[in-house]
Amino acid sequence: MRLTIPHYFDFGSDRAAIGGDLSEPAAWDAARDSAGAFGLPESRAEWEAKADAETDRRARDVAAIARGCGARRVCSYGVGTALLELRLSQIAPELELVCAEYAPRTVERLRALFDGVTIVAHDLRVDPPLDGDLHLLHRVDTEFSNEELARILGGFRQPVLLVPTVLLRWKALLREAFVRVRHRRATRAGWVRTEEAFRALWAGRFDVRDVRVGAARAFLLTPVGAAR
Repeated sequence: MRLTIPHYFDFGSDRAAIGGDLSEPAAWDAARDSAGAFGLPESRAEWEAKADAETDRRARDVAAIARGCGARRVCSYGVGTALLELRLSQIAPELELVCAEYAPRTVERLRALFDGVTIVAHDLRVDPPLDGDLHLLHRVDTEFSNEELARILGGFRQPVLLVPTVLLRWKALLREAFVRVRHRRATRAGWVRTEEAFRALWAGRFDVRDVRVGAARAFLLTPVGAAR
């Protein structure tokens, strides 16, 4: 079933600062000030302590995929708290890692925390892809409409590792409905899709390999005709 629906998230007491729509950089900067999973600590020690076992598994899988692609420079977009990228830099120090983020205060905070890694201000909606051997889109798909995401993917000329925030199935569909009914002041947080809706975005333009990144299903997309 090809289905894309609005996504909502309950930020609880942080909703007053974040607001009703997560689509603006200022809203994401406010989310980084929260104490929950979206928060970005002020100190390096607190930041490193937030990386859990699943983060570690995902970083190891991304490193293995990058090595399998022969990638030397990995560009990760919409990094947010950058915990995955932190662990990736520790697990695979041979990789040159570029972290792209569009919320301005988050960019500055990451630059203070993340030594030895390039942090750039970048908005996938308006900026062209960075120069890299492998492009990582980890849990950023909710930010974009189908039209936007199809256009963004079409701009890449090197392999893209897309790790969806969620693949919409019945359980996830029921969860979205519950949030809307139970939490009337939930924040609008973009879009979620079924696997069929994702596949329609890149049909005929990419060779696709299904992969695992930690507990998540993911897709390694290689542009048709790209050198291997």
